[in-house]
Amino acid sequence: MFPWKSVVEIEQTCPNPIYLQIANDIICEIKKGRVAPGSKLPGTRSMSQILEVHRKTVVAAYEEMEAQGWIDIHPSKGAFVLSTLPEQRPQQLRGFSPNDGKAWEQTGYEVQPYTNIHSPTYAPQRILGLHDGPDLRLVPRTLIARTFKGIMSRPAAVNHLRYYEVDGNPNLRQVLSEHLNESRGLKTTADNIFITRGSTMGIFLSGMALLSKGDVVLTGDPGYYYGERKFAHFGANIIRVPVDEFGMRTDIVEDICKKHKVRLLYVTPHHHFPTTVTLCASRRMELLALARQYRFAILEDDYDYDFHYQSSPLLPLASADETGNVIYIGSMSKTFAPFLRVGFMAAPKNLLQELLKMRQLIDIQGDYIMEQTVAELFKLGEIKRHMKKALKIYKERRDIFCEMLAEKTDGKIQFKIPEGGMTVWAQFDKDIPLPLVNEAAKKQGLIIPGGQIYDNASSVKLNSTRLGFAGVNLEEINRATDILGKAIRKIDGSKEK
Repeated sequence: MFPWKSVVEIEQTCPNPIYLQIANDIICEIKKGRVAPGSKLPGTRSMSQILEVHRKTVVAAYEEMEAQGWIDIHPSKGAFVLSTLPEQRPQQLRGFSPNDGKAWEQTGYEVQPYTNIHSPTYAPQRILGLHDGPDLRLVPRTLIARTFKGIMSRPAAVNHLRYYEVDGNPNLRQVLSEHLNESRGLKTTADNIFITRGSTMGIFLSGMALLSKGDVVLTGDPGYYYGERKFAHFGANIIRVPVDEFGMRTDIVEDICKKHKVRLLYVTPHHHFPTTVTLCASRRMELLALARQYRFAILEDDYDYDFHYQSSPLLPLASADETGNVIYIGSMSKTFAPFLRVGFMAAPKNLLQELLKMRQLIDIQGDYIMEQTVAELFKLGEIKRHMKKALKIYKERRDIFCEMLAEKTDGKIQFKIPEGGMTVWAQFDKDIPLPLVNEAAKKQGLIIPGGQIYDNASSVKLNSTRLGFAGVNLEEINRATDILGKAIRKIDGSKEK
């Protein structure tokens, strides 16, 4: 008699249910050949007595093995190991030696390098970093997980696992339409909302739908490097427009429009990227007037609208657009965390119909269940509660960070206290090279963003970077500004010698 009791080991502390432990151990014996194909297994009653478990547990184990294709259960006859097992070792191709792994190191054909793309530098876990983004420790993980699990547990959830609408979860589109109308003065319906996997997809799809080789695109100077690269991918001719303390220079936009046929203008008016300045009200109206007159599209990237520390922030350009010239995009990545790949586009219906077609070329659909999770968190008021809590914390951190930054860096960094967002635009003195600051700070355990990515989207060398304050608590702010100050003094002292 086969020693089932000794080969099937049941561990009460194992996270796997007992029926799976039984099924896995029996499958292991079949793989080893100790239980031969065609063999009959003990009946469920006998096996339950041998293993000292409930008969229903053995029934579940046998059903699991049958589902995996290891056994065949015949009513009134018993359970038999199949003659043809589901896992057969693949046969080596004749005349070929086994792959030694070298083929995965280098292609056997030419690959054209994709130039002018620089990967951002992030601090590894447990290393202090001043990066642009929210504090991941504030993310209501339990709430998100519970809501997601609740949706998946519903009987109707199986209907949401299929292919569905390319423009996104209809519940989220409706909720976002209401949210944007209420909080940002838009006048949309759900038919004007297109769900993306973040602002990056929104920018890419806009370029895909609107741009042809040679089309003129206007961006800020300095501007958003990754936005420029996307437009360049479609062959656009990028012209940079200077940005001052009031935002993009509309007088220069007008001069360019008189000389060139402008197809698209990309702008981050709420907090300009990277300098954080806000586009003033008069220039907003001038941009809209120019878009109407010269018939170009405005791509308004409102990546952090919800984080503004003044009492009454200016509404988006899209709220005053009466002629359908503005494409409005945003994301939940700043609200919660980068893992939440849910963004949106708000635009005229005829453009969205084209975006539907374009999106299917790169991504057939988003994550329906996660989108439903976000929709339900909106309806429950949880997202507004989270944003209100985070806003209070980030404002306190901004104030403390700016105070300590000014105090500890001996006037070697020029900056203005930002009205919103999660970063300070830090302009280092010309005699304090940013790469040297990066290197000195890193040796002391602090990672700060490099400045090259901003230089690449500017007509001049900036020696500047965005220092994030939202993702660090007060103790970390104190430690980070200490290290930054020491790094600057070290460089300044070495130059004096």
